[in-house]
Amino acid sequence: MQRPDDSLDPNRWRALWVTLVAGFMTLLDVTIVAVALPSMQQGLHTSPAAVQWVVSGYALAFALTLVTAGRIGDAFGRRRVFLAALAAFVLCSAAAGAAPGIELLVAARLAQGVAAGSIAPQNSALIQQLFRGAERGRAFGLFGATVGVSSAVGPVVGGLILALAGPEGWRWIFYVNVPVGLLALLLGFRLLPRVAPGGRGHLDPVGVTLLGAGILALMLPLVLAEGGGLTKV
Repeated sequence: MQRPDDSLDPNRWRALWVTLVAGFMTLLDVTIVAVALPSMQQGLHTSPAAVQWVVSGYALAFALTLVTAGRIGDAFGRRRVFLAALAAFVLCSAAAGAAPGIELLVAARLAQGVAAGSIAPQNSALIQQLFRGAERGRAFGLFGATVGVSSAVGPVVGGLILALAGPEGWRWIFYVNVPVGLLALLLGFRLLPRVAPGGRGHLDPVGVTLLGAGILALMLPLVLAEGGGLTKV
């Protein structure tokens, strides 16, 4: 019978749930908002093209941040970047829910997308850091299942919140992240391992710029086509 590795963090499975909750929230926010767009458009008295940026801006900022955030995690430590990004995600969720107009809502969603894109690479790295061997495979299996479930249930959860919360229910689609995120943040401070940064966080500005330009060139036409063109937000 194989003995457990004494060097492994005894809190690793509880720490995994912190990363799963954070990953679930950030990916849920890609799909949960779509069902609320008509309510947002009516409540904020804006155009279909402008309100489309509430969804597309988040996805675009998320994608553009991934590679850079991974390097930043290498340089400053996965735990530190994860917790900072999660705190920013919670704050941006609250700001989006309280937004009085479409301009501030889109700005909050762009910032929220940056925070979510900063969480994602830290999740994968923390799982690699916490687990070894067969346990790592099981942990990544749970993470993969979380990705699938969060993407699938977003419209259902969004519709349920709208049905329960009334005309301003779209705000609660963002507010729901606040208590869940704060709980994950508190548990993260307690459970995530403190490991010195590896010092491998050198950024290639040219490479990052080219990659970002490529992602932008790929996604922006789709965003503009879906929203009916570049309309003033």
